[in-house]
Amino acid sequence: MTQWTSSDTITPLQDDEIWDLLSMIPIGRLATAAAGEPDIFPVNFAVANREIYIKTTPGSKLVEAAVNPKVAFEVDQWGPDFADSVVIKGTVRILDTDAEMAVAEATGLATYTTTEKTEWLRITPTEVSGRRFARAERGE
Repeated sequence: MTQWTSSDTITPLQDDEIWDLLSMIPIGRLATAAAGEPDIFPVNFAVANREIYIKTTPGSKLVEAAVNPKVAFEVDQWGPDFADSVVIKGTVRILDTDAEMAVAEATGLATYTTTEKTEWLRITPTEVSGRRFARAERGE
């Protein structure tokens, strides 16, 4: 079994690195909490103007967004010698104006399912953080 040594490094990602990473990754996780119960959803998303856009169907995500707009959003990527993690905390809003939906549609978000998704959510960040974990050397 491979063990990673104590020389592993953790580096904070800079703001531009975080948003570049978010622009490249198509799937993230939306964490909500309604009525004291946490929930997490894998979602397709897009980025525009340093906000996160999610297209969804009527259901749990919309209900939870309406009940408690405070959310967390997470993406990550990894390779053999690194892992990147971005966490966003913010507020989610169900979009309802033509102008808001035009911005959302302009992201070109493509979903992975054939389910017709008619509702848009927008996460406005209040806190953004990212870290890169680099594996410096391997020990056996």
